[in-house]
Amino acid sequence: MTKYIQIFIIFLTLSACGQKETEKKTPENVNERSVELEQKTESEKEEKWTDSNGNVFTEKGNEISIIPAKYNKTGKIYKVFIYNETSDEIGIIENLKIKPNEFRVFNLKDIDTLKLDNGVKFMFGETYGLEIEDKQSQVSGLGGKFLDKYKVPYEAEWAFVIVPIGQGD
Repeated sequence: MTKYIQIFIIFLTLSACGQKETEKKTPENVNERSVELEQKTESEKEEKWTDSNGNVFTEKGNEISIIPAKYNKTGKIYKVFIYNETSDEIGIIENLKIKPNEFRVFNLKDIDTLKLDNGVKFMFGETYGLEIEDKQSQVSGLGGKFLDKYKVPYEAEWAFVIVPIGQGD
């Protein structure tokens, strides 16, 4: 008899586990679901475009992905703006330093590397143009309203701020 009771309890447990909870449809949760569906379809929309340099941009919802175009080194010179927002001087070469709260604009050839004494390197990679080696997270890129805030000259192609260790992008 106890064997039949045990089998019956196991059967009840298994059948209860397989049941789905039913939800009553109310005007509130029907509206919530339609809003969720609208948000899903908006975030699933994907827009792609290519800029004049061949970089491919993909926008999906609030996220933008960039697939950079292949870069061919030609010896071209680019202007790179660097602002020092740290409390220490940043050395470049013997007599060239960027003092705290000062900036410099460097004419950087795409075949050269700019090494700062804080370990940051700006160089042109084999594939994707200007790259930054920043092992201690000290560099933040500038754009938008920050170009005005830091008084970045119009002719600068790239603009960066050196920030305290761990505060970079």
